[in-house]
Amino acid sequence: MIIGLTGRTCAGKDSVARLLDKSRFTVIDEDGLGHQALAASKESLREAFGDCVIASDGSVDRRVLGPMVFADAEKLGMLNAITHPWMKRETMRLCREAEEEGRIAVINAALLESMGFVPACDAVILVTADPSTRERRALSRDGMTPERFRDRDRSQEDIGRTLAASGVRTFEIANDGDEDTLSRQVNILCAKLLEEALLWERRQG
Repeated sequence: MIIGLTGRTCAGKDSVARLLDKSRFTVIDEDGLGHQALAASKESLREAFGDCVIASDGSVDRRVLGPMVFADAEKLGMLNAITHPWMKRETMRLCREAEEEGRIAVINAALLESMGFVPACDAVILVTADPSTRERRALSRDGMTPERFRDRDRSQEDIGRTLAASGVRTFEIANDGDEDTLSRQVNILCAKLLEEALLWERRQG
């Protein structure tokens, strides 16, 4: 069973991922895979964006690359074209590995839809929060400037828009409250997904 987990910046999808029962759910973090993809694509990134995106130690400088691409849709598209194919292959490999171990794979990805993962998902969890709440988190918790938050948020305007048309079952979790409220929602959803996974396994057996 494969579950998609998505939401706009600072909505709280990573908080939801942390609350999942680690004994049954394997979370595949696309941000982490993205960092690996940057390292694997260093020379292509240098060619596309220039030497400025390479740090003095030879690694990709995400502090330079991030603001550059989130402020420019064309450059963001260039970055995605370089890194997404590697990330998709690795994600599906990890999903197959989780399923072979009898676990539920969770693809934690802001770009779940645009990367083409939705058709592979049995269900999707969409985490939402009010824009003002998300901006407050971005500034106080993540140290973003208001401009950087707005640039990133504009680049994610399409998140969640194609889910209804895709036909995939979508569970929405509203994360405008406190941690206890979020935890209760996640626990209820986990129990439902685990029950469905058990029924699916019995039918397969």
